[in-house]
Amino acid sequence: MNLSELMLALTSDPEQMTRNILRIVHFIGLALGLGAAMLLDLMILQYLPGRVITKQNFDFISFCSDIVAAGLRLLWITGLGFLLFYWTYEPVNLTNDKIWAKMAIVVILTTNGYFIHRTVLPFLKGQMGKTMLQGTTRKQQHLLVSAGIISCVSWFGPLFIANMPQLNFDVPMLQILGVYALVLATVFTVVHLVLHTSANQAERDQGAYQIN
Repeated sequence: MNLSELMLALTSDPEQMTRNILRIVHFIGLALGLGAAMLLDLMILQYLPGRVITKQNFDFISFCSDIVAAGLRLLWITGLGFLLFYWTYEPVNLTNDKIWAKMAIVVILTTNGYFIHRTVLPFLKGQMGKTMLQGTTRKQQHLLVSAGIISCVSWFGPLFIANMPQLNFDVPMLQILGVYALVLATVFTVVHLVLHTSANQAERDQGAYQIN
């Protein structure tokens, strides 16, 4: 098969070709966002115990954050593209609550991403030359960790939902979002308990050191 025959085969069904393009770009956006978000969260966790943040570290964190933002833009572009595709070719899919649950989680991801760019990144830039939590309050520490938790859980959400065909047309959007909220609340509780326990232990160790 030569190039012209290949192009003819690919364009013989415009509807299927459009669907395939949307799927590929959607997967690229999800892979970029999820991969960079996990790398970013792991790097932040690496510096929570007390390692000093250098300019090189911050530049890498900022780069990962830009990749996450790029992945999120692709999710929005393809998500809206799928809605247009369904409206044109398969309007019945617009009644599938799973689609709207995914869109709701992407809205949460977008809001959290805006918070990270406007608040977390400037904070980390100000911490260069210091440890990540040096001079921070408990509230600031919990906000920083919360942004990472929402990012981690919310990037996995669309991935799991997209790969559960049994949810199609059978499970209401609020029920899907309820499970997402339960997972998010569970991770929140565990991580913040660990953070709170670690902070209390550090304060006790510091007090014992000063007494000695």
